[in-house]
Amino acid sequence: MDTRWRHAGVAALGLAAVATLIATAPPAPGRVLGTTAVVRSVAVTDVVLGVGADEAERRLAWLSADPAARCVEYADPAGSARMVEAYDSGAAVVDGLTWFHAALPGLEAGTAYSYRVGNCAGAWAEPEDFAVPEEGPFSFLLLGDPQVFASSGGTDPAAGWATTLERATSAVPDAAFLATAGDHVNSTNLSGQVDEWDLLLRPPELRRYAVAPVIGNHDEADGTGLLYGQHLARPNEDPAGATVPGSGDYWFTHDSALFMSLNTNSPDIAAHEDFLRRVLAANPDTSWTIVLLHHAPYSAVVDADDDNVARVRADLTPILSELGIDLVLGGHDHSYTRSLLVDGTGVVAGSEGPALTAREGQVLYITANSASGGKYYEPDPTLPWVAVANQEEVPNWIHVRVGDRSITVTTRRTTDGSVVDRVVL
Repeated sequence: MDTRWRHAGVAALGLAAVATLIATAPPAPGRVLGTTAVVRSVAVTDVVLGVGADEAERRLAWLSADPAARCVEYADPAGSARMVEAYDSGAAVVDGLTWFHAALPGLEAGTAYSYRVGNCAGAWAEPEDFAVPEEGPFSFLLLGDPQVFASSGGTDPAAGWATTLERATSAVPDAAFLATAGDHVNSTNLSGQVDEWDLLLRPPELRRYAVAPVIGNHDEADGTGLLYGQHLARPNEDPAGATVPGSGDYWFTHDSALFMSLNTNSPDIAAHEDFLRRVLAANPDTSWTIVLLHHAPYSAVVDADDDNVARVRADLTPILSELGIDLVLGGHDHSYTRSLLVDGTGVVAGSEGPALTAREGQVLYITANSASGGKYYEPDPTLPWVAVANQEEVPNWIHVRVGDRSITVTTRRTTDGSVVDRVVL
């Protein structure tokens, strides 16, 4: 029997074949073991790689009609293979399917891995690959509201989303992860979202690059949005901010940076503040602090009826300045905006240039345009906090490069890769 397995992508890199080990019993929850050499097929769907608690971990989410398909086997090119069991699972929204979340710990910088999902006893789905970046300065991609829906003609957000993912990761192949700015799907009811999530998760990049998601108001679907929590595994989830199961605030680190993702569908600013203070206190040695949220408070698109945005701008942004947050990345408004530096709720005069040196309490806010081209809003560049506003009705993607002493944010057009805006903080 051929006991070898590896994905074609690993072979293309010229890496050694990945061997499997023999396990004498299925793993206990959370226990890392070797694997069986038996290879059969198991059907899984909507497999999504996610960020872990730090760069040495990844999370994985998937669905299967087989309730026993709760294991992940992953291996490096040297032949060291491990198997872990899902730490969480439950009945999926779609009848007959089970959702699973697993953690893949013990990853090494600068290493490529293959993984496959199965039933812990020899039945496995096709393998996939991912790579852990080298230590030191790193890049990630920010992708604004995909808001994917099934289109019968004209604009097709699912196709636009797939194109942006392919072109962005081709341009930045060493991206540590993909941050999304919320509103992954369009429907605001649970039944309408099922097919949209399937479309959203179809691109292969979501199985190969870790995703750091933010929940949007469409995802939350007026308290019925269960699919966000089932489809996306997140580390360090906190009860703060939760509006639907699996939607609480969460955090992770990568190298020198601390990332905190807030569910701004929740109006409980005090809970968000408590979360931020606890996480910052637990991570005192990070060089950069970055907040991810959906309702961007300083975009060039203002909806007077959007209470969430007004609340975040009035009540949360002074807290972000007080806590010394460096950069806030958001979405919701389907139009690109770079703010002036903001201290509390006041703008810093003269901070509209392409190179900024922020003093304590001064925060830069970036609002991402649509990554799919499914919907655009017109900006008002005359708003007092706007440094740069752009809407050309072409999808964008954003490359964030985090260095030891600066962060560079470059926004590009999906159509040709040309630069919309670049700022060095």
